[in-house]
Amino acid sequence: MKKPLTWGSALLAAGLMAACGGGGESNGYGAIALSASTNKVAMASEGLTQSIANDAARDKCDAKDCQVVLQFEECGAIAQGQTSSGAWVWGVGAGGTAFDAQTAANNACSSKGGQGCTAIPNLPALCN
Repeated sequence: MKKPLTWGSALLAAGLMAACGGGGESNGYGAIALSASTNKVAMASEGLTQSIANDAARDKCDAKDCQVVLQFEECGAIAQGQTSSGAWVWGVGAGGTAFDAQTAANNACSSKGGQGCTAIPNLPALCN
């Protein structure tokens, strides 16, 4: 015979779910940084504060002119493409899922004239 779920068990289950990132809750803050001079891009997630996430993304970017181009609480992504003249363009986007964030980033890149806008290799959308 199964034992009924007690309040203590329910609270423990809810606490474990929250600790493991369940329930759609954000686990912190994220940021994407980009260097215009070197084209370096870096992402950071699960920062305790937005400032910490911003600093982490700039540090990973590792160029003097790295600027935070997106701050996010759920998921963030960056896409790149080239214009018809061959110039590189980037777009960033946020969303509730990695797919939504990447779609928003691809669309932002396309709106800047980018052709073939897609995720940067080895830098997929990132979620907190």
